[in-house]
Amino acid sequence: MNQEKYPVTYGRNLLTTLTDSKENWLIVTDPVIWEKLKGQVKQDAIQLYFVTTMEKKVMEEEVKTLSGFTQVLGLGGGMAADAAKLWATAHQVPLYQMPTALSVNAFLCYKTAVRYDHVVKYEGDILPKEILIDFDILEQAPRHLNLSGVGDLLSCLTASYDWKINALITKSHAFDQRIYDETQEMLDLLAEYMGDIVQNKEPGLRFIVRAYKEIAEHSYRMRHTMWEDGSEHNVFMNLERITGRQFLHGQAVCLGVYFMSAFQDNQHERAVSLIQRSELDIRPQALQVTIDDIRQALLTLNQFVRDQHIRYSICNAKAVTAEWVEEILAKYQRDFPVG
Repeated sequence: MNQEKYPVTYGRNLLTTLTDSKENWLIVTDPVIWEKLKGQVKQDAIQLYFVTTMEKKVMEEEVKTLSGFTQVLGLGGGMAADAAKLWATAHQVPLYQMPTALSVNAFLCYKTAVRYDHVVKYEGDILPKEILIDFDILEQAPRHLNLSGVGDLLSCLTASYDWKINALITKSHAFDQRIYDETQEMLDLLAEYMGDIVQNKEPGLRFIVRAYKEIAEHSYRMRHTMWEDGSEHNVFMNLERITGRQFLHGQAVCLGVYFMSAFQDNQHERAVSLIQRSELDIRPQALQVTIDDIRQALLTLNQFVRDQHIRYSICNAKAVTAEWVEEILAKYQRDFPVG
């Protein structure tokens, strides 16, 4: 097998090939995905775990409920990928990942997104033995889920800016201009591939995975994710806190990019253009929130990052004012009108 940190295998009919190659699988997935794909698993020696939450206290007990497997496969979206990491870590067995949609980059992240009373924290350190990208499966995924993958690429626009601020103020993580420049090149390529992404075609899906992989490799080498996870993630986490809802990851991240690129005065119109071209719907009704929910998420953002001890970003360096919030909300409603 390839000895790189993130060995990726591209192809078709990979689920059958993988599960036939070994026995004693634990497949971490959800009932809807399993019902759709179970016919591709011929191996009888499997156990199933259907993930319903990533609350840390719950999962600490859940990973004790099954045993006797010799490898774990995360089959699904972000929750399946992250839950699979917890199972593989707890039982010290190899981890395989097969995303069924590209809505989030969790299948490539070495950290695991867990929740403490609904607030996301990133913990752990585990690499997959193999990542399998099955285009038959991905092309059958609902289009909006693969479109959501744009979010974890576009987040680099605002997060890399936050990284620069963090390096100047806290000096805890040295800024790397080369990686920043590569981020700008990746965003240029994102614009080039957007048509294929919107049409759910293999070249666009392959680009998302390739870009995810480059991001993951840099993050693993630097031992942090600051250049991909910044103030834009803070916006959506605070919106989740306020509403009690969990959102489609990339959709909510793009909402955060919209507001934070403006707050940073950082390539805002570039962000607007990419979000619009992606056809990701970030209007309030698409997120099932109100304008006032978003208003409160912005107005309380400074306090939220302090209360949660989130690493330094524009949210610490600059005060969110009521005047700015009303101005940017008015622009948001012009850029993404209802109807």
